[in-house]
Amino acid sequence: MRAEIQCAVQFMRKEMYLSFKNLKSDFLDNLVCFLCWIIIFGYFMPSSGNSNLGSLILAGAIASFGLFGTIWRATLLAQDVTDKKINAYLILPMPSRYVFIGLVVSWSLYAATITLCLFPIGKLLLWNQLDLSRFSILKFIPIFILSHLFYGFFSLWISSLVTNLRSTAWLWSRVVNPLFMFSGFFYTWKEAYTLVPWIGCLNLLNPLLYILEATKVSFFGAQGYLPYWLALLALLLFTTFFAFDGVRRFKKRIDYV
Repeated sequence: MRAEIQCAVQFMRKEMYLSFKNLKSDFLDNLVCFLCWIIIFGYFMPSSGNSNLGSLILAGAIASFGLFGTIWRATLLAQDVTDKKINAYLILPMPSRYVFIGLVVSWSLYAATITLCLFPIGKLLLWNQLDLSRFSILKFIPIFILSHLFYGFFSLWISSLVTNLRSTAWLWSRVVNPLFMFSGFFYTWKEAYTLVPWIGCLNLLNPLLYILEATKVSFFGAQGYLPYWLALLALLLFTTFFAFDGVRRFKKRIDYV
């Protein structure tokens, strides 16, 4: 068991090393998008009446950028399995589940690193617009770590459904875009429920909603959002499901590859 764990750790270090070789390029890609959002919603949109838009968008970006930092890896992993390139990892002296868990951890750490680097840049841009007097580091750390683990395992689960690169169009149009648009990025759950109750109830099936709500609580306080610990528990359940089912699907799939 100890040798297997050591092998898994070395595998994760290798994957992280390969990922971090692209850190500069990936960070710039995220930075361009991040700057556009912060400048437009922090300086141009407030003229329409909502002076807090910049802060809301920054909190939403911190909460959601991890999804876009991991989901694209789903197609690459699916292709590696189809092309049998994954076999080079599966022959390592450790259970196959460690391979997939190791990939998820490396994806999550990489995405989290980029997101954390964007936080101080957003604060510098918004400056006094971003009031951190209600910011809770004790609430931010748990939801930040768990959300990125969720993104990693969710990407693994999505990857288990993708058979080839040609079938990835549905991934963005049917999964990523609807999840993001109804994640609470542009509204709160209470606003949705007040407007159309049945849509608010249906929205509770979206795991991204709990990430956005809990992250905003850590930034702005609990008023107007779902209870923090309820959101954290719900996200933990979603993460556990996608972790177990994603690994199970891949283990079953590689038996036939």
